[in-house]
Amino acid sequence: MSSLHIRSLGDAAASIWALNASQVRDLTASLSPTPGGGSISVFTATLGLALVHKGASISLKRVGDDVGGREALDRLCDNISSALVALSSLADYDSQAFQEYVQARSLPRSTEEEKLLRSGALEVAILRATRVPLASAKSLFEALEHVKTAVNLADRHLLSDIFGGAILMHAASKAVLLNVDANVLLLADRKMRVSLETERAELEALLADRNEAIALAYQARIADSKEFAGITD
Repeated sequence: MSSLHIRSLGDAAASIWALNASQVRDLTASLSPTPGGGSISVFTATLGLALVHKGASISLKRVGDDVGGREALDRLCDNISSALVALSSLADYDSQAFQEYVQARSLPRSTEEEKLLRSGALEVAILRATRVPLASAKSLFEALEHVKTAVNLADRHLLSDIFGGAILMHAASKAVLLNVDANVLLLADRKMRVSLETERAELEALLADRNEAIALAYQARIADSKEFAGITD
């Protein structure tokens, strides 16, 4: 389908996870309001974390007689599975939040009473549309701790999948915070706006630190692998 001819593809699905890959692609490229930047960022992060789970799961099969390593990898796979569920739901919450904003904007505003009700509904919708990407960034921060563990525990042959997943999650974390920037400016409550901007800045710093720690752990494992293989730069 040419991108020049993509229009609305019908009503949005109840969940982005109910769509096949080509439907996600085409809906994202279409004039349909959802999925948008927030949900696609979280969707991408979830796929990145799924790659990390793949690396941890295959490593678990290869761990052999190392009981401690087996237990650690088994626990890691369980933790990543839980994080995948949490992130998956946030992709849908983001789309729902935007749809609520669209509905609030469509409310009548012919009378002063209608204008007041509409303004109140918009403020509530904008606040939720700001809090959901913040929650997504927090969930990503927590999930990235499991990624760091995976980098340290996984079979060295799976490190490319794991670190590739980490890179996707890092990009997604930066992208999802852009939605906070876009939405928070629409809030009328200045005190709330400042509070959310502060929370966003703190999360960005935490995410940067965690991603740097993962990159350093990966580089250390790669260096060990080269030494094991007798490779010198």
